[in-house]
Amino acid sequence: MIRLGAIIAQHSLKELTTVPARVADHCEVVMLPYHRLHETPELYRHNEQLVDGFVLTELAYFYLMNQWDSFPVPTYTFQISEQEFYKKLFQLSMSRRDLDLTRVYIDFLSEYNNFLGIKDVVEAGAMPITRTPQRITDKIHEEVLNEHIALWQAGEIDLSLTRMSNIVQDLAEQGIPHIYLFPSPDSIVQQFEHIISELAVIKLAESRIAIGYVTMESVDTAKEGLNEWELRQMLLHKSLLEFSTEQKIPFIIQKSSNSFEIISSFKDLKTLTDNLTQCLLLTYLEKTLPFPVHIGWGIGNSMYKARINAQSANSMSAASKSMGTYVVTDSDQIIGPLGEESCLTYRNQVNEFVKRKSEETDLSTLQLQKIMAVLAKTERNELTAEELGFHLGITVRSANRMLNQLEEKGVARILYKKQEKLRGRPKKIYQIQLGSEG
Repeated sequence: MIRLGAIIAQHSLKELTTVPARVADHCEVVMLPYHRLHETPELYRHNEQLVDGFVLTELAYFYLMNQWDSFPVPTYTFQISEQEFYKKLFQLSMSRRDLDLTRVYIDFLSEYNNFLGIKDVVEAGAMPITRTPQRITDKIHEEVLNEHIALWQAGEIDLSLTRMSNIVQDLAEQGIPHIYLFPSPDSIVQQFEHIISELAVIKLAESRIAIGYVTMESVDTAKEGLNEWELRQMLLHKSLLEFSTEQKIPFIIQKSSNSFEIISSFKDLKTLTDNLTQCLLLTYLEKTLPFPVHIGWGIGNSMYKARINAQSANSMSAASKSMGTYVVTDSDQIIGPLGEESCLTYRNQVNEFVKRKSEETDLSTLQLQKIMAVLAKTERNELTAEELGFHLGITVRSANRMLNQLEEKGVARILYKKQEKLRGRPKKIYQIQLGSEG
């Protein structure tokens, strides 16, 4: 079942009273109330491993966005729809026919939500008073309350509309006519049902099997003895167990004659690799082991597919000049070495375009795919042999040979030569013209 964390202001809890029961067949809603915005980061971090996603008040959402820029798990907001907003305005216009919209302060309309589209339907001279764009801090409630009070005392408004439950009591005490808006229970249920559907798809994708394949450099038993090999296996096994405990992510460790296999899920793999950008396991093993290891991660919809991909990724790690980690996904996408400047992302599948270019250039399809990955990463179609060699993990001589071959076949041309500090041989800059796959 989907678990959804609702980070919501304490004063707004009553608005969600009936919602959990209405979605209980598909979702468990975990209420996480806060009094002040500064409490929300801890609420989020403390529960992110316990839920599949979060729903936040808009203030909490933008408060955290200002601090983090992105969220580690799917995160949504309680939104008041334009339909509900305009329905409320229509009800107001019918009940208070003398109401002047320019004398209404609406504190939840801003650039953050594109003013809920009101600028598209109301002339500039007839706009209500809206909040001045500002950074959302823990003092936002006091700041907005003071704006309400200042406008009321100055005689500039006849009515306030707010979505901040924390200031409703204060508005009442100040004698300011006000309306508190929060999405209706029906609207929230609809939002939750949409979120639950999305999270179910994400959860299904993240439940894919991920296998890590860890191998050690071979030991010359004739010189170092069998005991050295067994000692290394014991140390590696111990480090893997300690890493699992430290990260608080349980996974199954299986030992074979010359390797260890880690069985986990794609969701946990994303945590262990910071969304497939660096390998925390390799960093840990480099600190704890006196010998090098090679790591390959494989993802698949079956144990067999994940295991084959992991072994393939491990072979890439062993063949690489760096001790980096490689990942092969269930769609045959190759990523690696993780965390290195030379990290590339490319597909192991060969399409007709790559086949045709391979025949035209006499380069292998793999070499072409890697060159295309370098061009995509650098976002330009110019390369030197040094750059190509660095990203492909080959010698400059081998890279030169590949570029010369592309030039001979008319797929590359020397754009210009750059001479650094007027000394040494000029450096060739190749412009690659592979064309479009479309």
